[in-house]
Amino acid sequence: MILDLKGNQTTTVHKICISNFTCDKFLTIMSSKVKWTDNILFARTFETPDEAVDFAENKIVKEVIGDELELYIWTDTKLSIYESN
Repeated sequence: MILDLKGNQTTTVHKICISNFTCDKFLTIMSSKVKWTDNILFARTFETPDEAVDFAENKIVKEVIGDELELYIWTDTKLSIYESN
């Protein structure tokens, strides 16, 4: 059984992914390459904010992100991990 942050049963998984600031693309790894995808189901997910930040700090990932502003969001709500509920 999976519970949400309020203790309610849910079928979604509360993980973190990295999106661009407009939330229409998500970082993924496909065929050993980091790239953007428009399907959140293919997004690379993380358990903690520290894992996501460490991933984004990788040189290869920084090249893919470029000048794009990245946003760390919850995969089940698509809200910023830094927003308070």
